[in-house]
Amino acid sequence: MVRLDRQYIMCAGAAGVVAGLLSVSIANAQSVADTVPLSYSAAEIFAKALRDQPAAAEETEWSDFSALAYAQSRRSSPAGVQWLPQPLPAVDGFNAKIDGYGGGANHISSLYGANGSIAVPLAQQWGAQIDGGIGSFDSSGTARGGGHVFWRDPSVGLVGAYGSYSHWNGIGFANIPRIGASFSRGAVEGEYYAGRWTFGGLLGYETVRVNAPVVAGLTPFSIPNRFFDAIRASYYATDNFKLSIGHVYTIGHNALTLSGEYGFALGGGRMASLFAQGVIGEGGNNAVLGGLRIYFGQHDKTLMDRNRQDDPDDYKELDNLGQLIASEGMRAAALSTAFIRGQPPSPTLVSGPTPPVATPTTSFTSFSTVP
Repeated sequence: MVRLDRQYIMCAGAAGVVAGLLSVSIANAQSVADTVPLSYSAAEIFAKALRDQPAAAEETEWSDFSALAYAQSRRSSPAGVQWLPQPLPAVDGFNAKIDGYGGGANHISSLYGANGSIAVPLAQQWGAQIDGGIGSFDSSGTARGGGHVFWRDPSVGLVGAYGSYSHWNGIGFANIPRIGASFSRGAVEGEYYAGRWTFGGLLGYETVRVNAPVVAGLTPFSIPNRFFDAIRASYYATDNFKLSIGHVYTIGHNALTLSGEYGFALGGGRMASLFAQGVIGEGGNNAVLGGLRIYFGQHDKTLMDRNRQDDPDDYKELDNLGQLIASEGMRAAALSTAFIRGQPPSPTLVSGPTPPVATPTTSFTSFSTVP
């Protein structure tokens, strides 16, 4: 009987210990937040209840694993990916411009014409442009064409290749054939954008072919090939008002260029602008012109944005100055031909400073202002 009592007491004591452990476990479980994973809660409960160090270590490992998994899920989530901003395209879609101009220059009777350009995107940062124009210079027809292929980031600048060809019918009188000239140019092109400043230009090589009559006893008139440049600095006083100053070296002569342009929006991706340009060259080779230009683009934007996002400059001042310089030598060649053939000089040939009249054995190149 006593033995039975002892067994009963031992069983009751064991049951009490088990009940106590269960009550502690339940209390700890109730203190765990609902948001904690089940496995994590169990580890924490038994670590606290039994003071089991391995369970505590398991808790730490689970925490590290959970943090790593969370970080990985954040990195792999599309919403968490941070892309670098992409630059604007080199050319903002198909765009174009046309202009009409008129003016005057020393020793010539007319200077007017029209120009146009079309620019197209080739790739994200690559573009191309085609230039063209017709006009009258010293009462004789002119035609020009050019092309650009370039890389551009509208927030930084432009680098590319440029080529052009222009022809001037030239001058002549009586039965003397016209003495015309053709200009071919190839160059590297660049622009750099610094806030409201734009620095840019061309640097390349030019060839000039003069279509002069062959006269017995006289060396044919010619203009040597040489390097040329056309560089400028532009400042946008406002987003739609640009002022520029530059330098041109062509056919062995230097010149200062001054220009301005003011644009105003027309809507529908179009803009109109008024422009003026002056050339002050060596040897009195001065010219001034002005006109109206219309831009056609994909979006309405300021003049500064159009110049940096749409079509590059066409550098037509090179042709105007080149024709002005060449005309002096060509006028001298025509006078020499008239003298040899015994014909009176035309008033149009002597409208400017009269070059010295040559003897039949003198070279045509002595009349030209070209060095």
